Amino acid sequence: MNSAVRRGWRMAGAVLAMSCAVSLAAWAGGSGFGDDDDNGEEEGPSYFGFVRDTNGTTAKVTVAVKNRGGIVTRTDLLGTYKVPGFGKEVDPKDVEVSCDKPGYKQLRVVRRSTPSTDPKIPIETECTLQRI
Repeated sequence: MNSAVRRGWRMAGAVLAMSCAVSLAAWAGGSGFGDDDDNGEEEGPSYFGFVRDTNGTTAKVTVAVKNRGGIVTRTDLLGTYKVPGFGKEVDPKDVEVSCDKPGYKQLRVVRRSTPSTDPKIPIETECTLQRI
């Protein structure tokens, strides 16, 4: 094979890899963090974060308000999740994040962002799982 043909195949491979990466991001959530952070005035801060485990596969994430209900979602293939805010009347300190995955136990949950009075600032929480 001559060098021009090899370069063409390498370029095609690079284009395919980039389009797969963009497609994965779109499939994982449809938008990047911050793309849809246009919270209404009545909405509280959104919640996002990461679930860490040894295999990097998806996990269930529950974001709940103490003594009320909550939202259950799944992480994307990269271990990230995001849920919208609950409303201005809900104190972010009353919102708890937990993660679950068969064969794993929740090791710890770390809230990296401190609750703010600005509802536009999302609250980040990282959850770590450990194989049982």
